Amino acid sequence: MRIVRSIRARPSGFSMPWFGTWVVLLAFSLVTSAWPSDKKGVGLAELDASDRIEALDIAWYYTWKPYPIEGVPAEKFVPMLRSRGGRALDRHIAHFRSKGKVPVLLALNEPNVAKGDNMSVEEVVQRWPEISDLAEQIGSPAPSGALGPWFDQFYVYVGKYGLRLDFMALHLYSAPDAASFLSKIDAVYDRYRLPIWITEFAVADWDALKKPNKNRYSESEVLAFMRAVLPELEKRPYIIRYAWFGASDYCLHHEEVRTSRLFESDGSLTPLGRFYADFTWPPKAE
Repeated sequence: MRIVRSIRARPSGFSMPWFGTWVVLLAFSLVTSAWPSDKKGVGLAELDASDRIEALDIAWYYTWKPYPIEGVPAEKFVPMLRSRGGRALDRHIAHFRSKGKVPVLLALNEPNVAKGDNMSVEEVVQRWPEISDLAEQIGSPAPSGALGPWFDQFYVYVGKYGLRLDFMALHLYSAPDAASFLSKIDAVYDRYRLPIWITEFAVADWDALKKPNKNRYSESEVLAFMRAVLPELEKRPYIIRYAWFGASDYCLHHEEVRTSRLFESDGSLTPLGRFYADFTWPPKAE
């Protein structure tokens, strides 16, 4: 949701010397030439972490839940409906119905994974009319892995039954190779031609899941990746929003994403977190 900045039209008959006009426009340009990205966000599971939202200077966030973080402006929050293998779906649908339609809803997290929302395509399609009716804009389920069979099949059913789908939610983890990452993002768009919210992305070393392996990607490599990728996501009009995975304490305890963390154990920003917080678009003039 882009923030539109405009200059009010001056009253009829108003005049200003050319030099004065130039000075005003120059001052306006210096003030508004850069601002925090309207696309930039995070996923943050801790519901008492308003200080982290403030520190990161983001436009939006989600919690993998229907519930916001206390103390954060309401307009920054995007809720998520979960299934948890069918155990939570009816309860969450009832929760949203009691609140009335929300502006935007993320719907289902990694339904193709047993530890995720764990639903078949057919189960989701059957429930989709009532799910999509909960929001003005509805995002797709976000499977684990891009360009996989789960979303392929879901996308076929969307067309076959005319299901409402406003954008695609995407998870994508990679090595610190910006060109490869961006190529995969472009390939996803070329295949489905849907606006994209990247609701999880970071550098991850999945080999580090095998203990006692250490994450082979350094913090400096991850920072270089982020520096290269963020401007490219801003330039792509089909990328509507993105959320770095690294704001929660999860990354402190999981070696595969440790070097993608935005916060240290004491709550201070890492160098990566400081870059993410300071990132503006268009970039600040040097």
